[in-house]
Amino acid sequence: MFSRTTILEIVKALNLKTHDEVERFSFAFSLDDVVSGRWIKEKETSIAKYIISNPEAKGPNGSALPIEIIEYIAKNHHGFDPLPESYTELAHSLDRDGFELTENGIRRQLPQTLPLVEQEDQLIALLLKHSFNDAKGHYSQAVAAHARGEWASANAQLRTFVESFIDKAHTIVCGETNDSANQKRIALAKAGFFINEYNEFLFNGTGFIEGFWKRLHPQGSHPGLSEQSDSTFRLHLVIIVVHYLMKRIDEHYSTQIIEDVPR
Repeated sequence: MFSRTTILEIVKALNLKTHDEVERFSFAFSLDDVVSGRWIKEKETSIAKYIISNPEAKGPNGSALPIEIIEYIAKNHHGFDPLPESYTELAHSLDRDGFELTENGIRRQLPQTLPLVEQEDQLIALLLKHSFNDAKGHYSQAVAAHARGEWASANAQLRTFVESFIDKAHTIVCGETNDSANQKRIALAKAGFFINEYNEFLFNGTGFIEGFWKRLHPQGSHPGLSEQSDSTFRLHLVIIVVHYLMKRIDEHYSTQIIEDVPR
């Protein structure tokens, strides 16, 4: 349901300052046997690790544990600013996962049938498996910028991530060349990596991949549009598209990938 980044932000938002606060929280959520460590930071880490390792864990009211912790945070929030403004990084991370932080907890933004978090986890695993190291670095920077609300930086890193993915995919499928970024996309299409029958690349600017690339590079200002909504849309779109293409790499080009891994 939630990415690791979001879970870490949830635990951070508990704002546990004393050992007594840790004990009261762990007692309320029956986590006495879970919390470990001498220092508060160590205890926070043990809570996060437990949530990540137990995605089916329930809270005291029978709902998903992370959701009930967010509701606990909302109930105990006494600041002057609204909850999303007090915990901006948590709000942005939840937004990336398809949820909105509200005064009472969270509200889902995406249909439950869209497994975006699972796709992101698989995408990262495939990037690591096949040594898309540069691409993985740019993706991590995009996610970090998005969590901080730095929309322009997040968008720029998403574009660089896709370009880095194309570079590596081109090397795997077509071999090393000095082609430009556009020539590499064309070469991938001619090699059959982009599937013509699916209208993925039509060599006239109207194919899906061609349109996807253009959507990541809009020109000029767009007054009236939400920077946050646009950046989140780009992030979701990139996860879905690149995950789909990485699965194609994993299923059909494994021999080339194995040879490409540095010894």
